[in-house]
Amino acid sequence: MKKLSFLRLLVISLLGFALTFSSNIQDPPLMTYKVRQLAPNLPNTTLGILGFIGLLVAMAVQPIIGVFSDRARSKLGRRLPFFIGGAFLIALSLFLLAAAPALWVLLIGVILIQFSSNILQGPWQALIPDLVPESQHGTASSLKATMDIIATVVAGLVAGILLGTLGQKLWGANAVFVAAAAPVVVFILFIILTGVWAREPADATNAVIASRSVGQALRNAFYVNFKETPVFGWWFANRILFWGAFIAINSFLINYLVDVIRMDQAGAQGFYGQIKVILGGALVVLALLAGWLSDRFGRKPVMLIAGLVAFAGTVMLLFVREKPLIIVAGAIIGMAIGAFLSANWALATDIVPRQEAARYLGIANIATCIGSGGARLLGGVLIDPINRALGSNSSGYLLLFALAAVCFLVSALVIIPLPNKKKA
Repeated sequence: MKKLSFLRLLVISLLGFALTFSSNIQDPPLMTYKVRQLAPNLPNTTLGILGFIGLLVAMAVQPIIGVFSDRARSKLGRRLPFFIGGAFLIALSLFLLAAAPALWVLLIGVILIQFSSNILQGPWQALIPDLVPESQHGTASSLKATMDIIATVVAGLVAGILLGTLGQKLWGANAVFVAAAAPVVVFILFIILTGVWAREPADATNAVIASRSVGQALRNAFYVNFKETPVFGWWFANRILFWGAFIAINSFLINYLVDVIRMDQAGAQGFYGQIKVILGGALVVLALLAGWLSDRFGRKPVMLIAGLVAFAGTVMLLFVREKPLIIVAGAIIGMAIGAFLSANWALATDIVPRQEAARYLGIANIATCIGSGGARLLGGVLIDPINRALGSNSSGYLLLFALAAVCFLVSALVIIPLPNKKKA
């Protein structure tokens, strides 16, 4: 496979920006805003349970969509029809979330947005193994990570403005609808760019895959032989632990700022956005560097260091209360996340079979969903009940963050058995 230009690699990664921007507008800013409005007495429990239910949907949808995308035949190719349909459904889901007058409507919105996001995400993830030679997987994955980081930063800033003090002054109650509209604009622009410059050929369906019936493929949609591919098993464990730890901190951080640091909600939304902006530039550089390093020296050392650094940052977060020190702790965790996103996904694209890339990466994303869902459920179960039982504003949060620190540490330890294959 011919090496791709940096510009082509960049365009391939653009939909990652749109997906991450959308998810980081939705969660935690938009979801926290709605949950504190609709369930003010149990905000963390409600937020955790809603997130867990949504991720159960994501786990079920993505490998199945991958089966259909791997076999799709159309003038638009295997992937683009799913990009268009998924983005349309995401737009509808975001506005349903913003308009939800009751918790049951909010739950429907959460289910729909996870369903629609994974219609788009599974096929998009397959573009790297579809189009990129293996020797550039680290670079391509680092660009994907960079887009994730930039999108997280921009989404935090946008949500902080729209749902914070300024947005409330400008739009009042309608600020939540303006926040929901922002990702829709991004999807429209980036799907056009992807369709023009990063589409795989219309006749790209693999003959081996096409020879199997859809029914046979669906019966094996979630199957991976871990004995034949033990690397995938260790990767799976590392992804669950690291990503779950990160989500445990990120999902409940705004509520932590309100309940423990004693900010009002508008101030907490604004500070959350500021943290993302401050971290953004450094993380982009680190993600690109980590991708290059993982291509040169292997995925394992980068993933190992990321777990240890994230552990150190989380331990610091347990003990600080001042805003500048919270930013420093967040910066340490964020640097680890930048390195992890590049090296971990590069390893995933190395080990999945190219002809079934969407299905296998859909299964790989189950690890992300398990980590995310488990963290949200654990936060929902622990924070509010423990705070109430102990008459404390902070005990539940600190226990969750301590468990996150342990998970970061264990995520580094579980990859020790991995071989360290360097790319040519």
